Amino acid sequence: MSALLGSRRLREQVRPVLAALIGGGAYGCWAAFAQHRLGLGVALRAGLAQVGLSVIATLVAVLVLERLFRWPSNPVRGFWLAALGTSTLSAVWLYVGHLLAGTPNIVVAIAPPVMVGTASDFLYAGALLALARRAADTADAPVR
Repeated sequence: MSALLGSRRLREQVRPVLAALIGGGAYGCWAAFAQHRLGLGVALRAGLAQVGLSVIATLVAVLVLERLFRWPSNPVRGFWLAALGTSTLSAVWLYVGHLLAGTPNIVVAIAPPVMVGTASDFLYAGALLALARRAADTADAPVR
């Protein structure tokens, strides 16, 4: 496997996919558990819906967050736009997906991924802000 992942570029492309699959699996298990009292069929449908939605949401969220961060010329504004915009879009995506899948108790099913995703969005946007400030410090341009 390490021979397959020998090139740095390939590792950079595989890493988000693996993270999305692992996260999607974990969130899918939570959604299934949250619905288990309503029967196996309901639990499996909710779990599979969550896996699919979380994998897609994670991959798309990183791309959207990076784009939103760079949209304004001010990195601080980019931080807020990226963190809040990505979190809101992800929550809406999950809610609509579960609504279409017929998941009962949608809020219970999506609460963990929304909370973890929001925290991750803020951390990721914060890391981008720190990198922008560090780059500005080396270029002697203040970023506030």
